[in-house]
Amino acid sequence: MPATAATPGPPPAVLRLSLEQALALGLERSLPLQSAAVAIEQNRSLVALASSAFLPKLDLLGLGTYAQVGTDINFISNVSTIGDLNLNLGSQGYAVVQNAFGNLALALSYPLIDFRRGPLRDAARANLAAAQSQQMEQQRISRFAITAAYLHLQLADALIPVWQRSLDVSTRLRRDVNAIRARGLASRSDSAQAEALLENDRRGLAEAEAQVEISRSGLARLLALPADQAVAATDRLQPGPAWGQDLPSTIRRSLLDRPSLAALEQQRQAQLAQVQLARAARLPSVGLLLGGGINANRINLPVLSTSTTVGLSSGPSAALPQQSAGASQSGSFYDWGALISLRQPLFDGGSARAATAVAQRQVEQQQIAIASAEQAIIQNVETWWQTHRATAAQITAAAAAARAGELAVRDAELRYRAGISPILEVMITQRDLQLARTALAVSVHRWNLSRAGLELETGATAP
Repeated sequence: MPATAATPGPPPAVLRLSLEQALALGLERSLPLQSAAVAIEQNRSLVALASSAFLPKLDLLGLGTYAQVGTDINFISNVSTIGDLNLNLGSQGYAVVQNAFGNLALALSYPLIDFRRGPLRDAARANLAAAQSQQMEQQRISRFAITAAYLHLQLADALIPVWQRSLDVSTRLRRDVNAIRARGLASRSDSAQAEALLENDRRGLAEAEAQVEISRSGLARLLALPADQAVAATDRLQPGPAWGQDLPSTIRRSLLDRPSLAALEQQRQAQLAQVQLARAARLPSVGLLLGGGINANRINLPVLSTSTTVGLSSGPSAALPQQSAGASQSGSFYDWGALISLRQPLFDGGSARAATAVAQRQVEQQQIAIASAEQAIIQNVETWWQTHRATAAQITAAAAAARAGELAVRDAELRYRAGISPILEVMITQRDLQLARTALAVSVHRWNLSRAGLELETGATAP
């Protein structure tokens, strides 16, 4: 039976989201936030690992041996698998020795004094605190990224009607030019210019539509949605609330409780702990070992043949009859003991001193990183704040220019139809109107984006 290809199902319905809904969905599904959560759990495990490195260790030990020896000479053994054994077999003797030994023991080891214990634990805890601060910073970053993507989609959506209205005007203008030319009142160049204006508006509309799809895809990726899931913004592009703090207050707030700075400070604390850890390599350590066990041993001689001689001091000797016998012996015993060890490094070739110097340089690098991060935050705050302030006037100016441009286009069209002004005047006023409407949309977008940037730097949320 021939295989039939599975027919793909219909694509999912368009997911229409407000900015608030996009933030709720994105912060829940954010891959960077999931990675930050995994990093926290990893550092928690490292804290537990650092703490367990210096806890008592209890081991169960077991040992079992078996050995067999056949000998026709006098035999003395101190081999561990045989034990201590002494056989006198005579000149014609022979013996088979079988030995089974078993041992079961417990061993407890505990570092009584180890100066690496505190630095290792402090470094692990500082790294955990740094990971938690980085997660808080990632929440800000993810929130800004989703907001920025949503605002870009708003801008792309807002530019579609701008180009559509421009296309409507250019279509109407070409129709009028062709009608006027049919009556012999317009030149061929007028028709060509009107056609060029129309095609340029079509090109702009196609580019705007492509930007909408790109913006939708960018937002969907931040929301971790499937590739075939389309999204759309329900909030229209309009100015949000103004930022209510002056520049000095905004800068102070951005530096006062900033998770990224806290993460860098915790990393510096971890590096300080590494300095102490490197120095601890030159300090003594004391360890305790306790052990005890039960031992069982069985010796078996299934074959034991001996021959002896007897004689007088003044006469010859005579051999006695050979004797054969078997024997076995078993028993058990216990043992226990304690050991205290002291280790004091005397000379390590300078490795501890070099490791301490490296760790100290890393601390200095971390301090420079903190200072650099503070300067970057201040610069970002000033940029967002000045942009936010400037766009207020830009919105007002662009709105006024759009209103004036609409009047200018209508007047220019009337003047052209009356034969008073050339078509070039209509094209110029139409292009100025299109630019003014685009500038208005861009200004509103920059207003909202700069506020989102200030929220990122200060941790505030929009009302």
